[in-house]
Amino acid sequence: MKHLNRKVGAAVAAHHPANDTEPSNHNEFCVCRVLEDCALIQIESLTKLRAAKKYMRRVALHIPGSYVVFSYRSKRVLGKVISHAAA
Repeated sequence: MKHLNRKVGAAVAAHHPANDTEPSNHNEFCVCRVLEDCALIQIESLTKLRAAKKYMRRVALHIPGSYVVFSYRSKRVLGKVISHAAA
């Protein structure tokens, strides 16, 4: 089993969407990794839904697993992606 807390590759970090937005004390959209069908580990939080979904898809390309975009305001999952290891 791969280590779940390993860092995202340099390619993802170089295009970090948080660098494109103004600083905020609280970002509404949270990108999380799903563990064991119910546990979430926060990877990043962003101010814009579109940027959060784009970041989630980019992470999933580099590290297979299940990911969601969660809204703090509505308390709902607004996006989900499941990626599998390349054969």
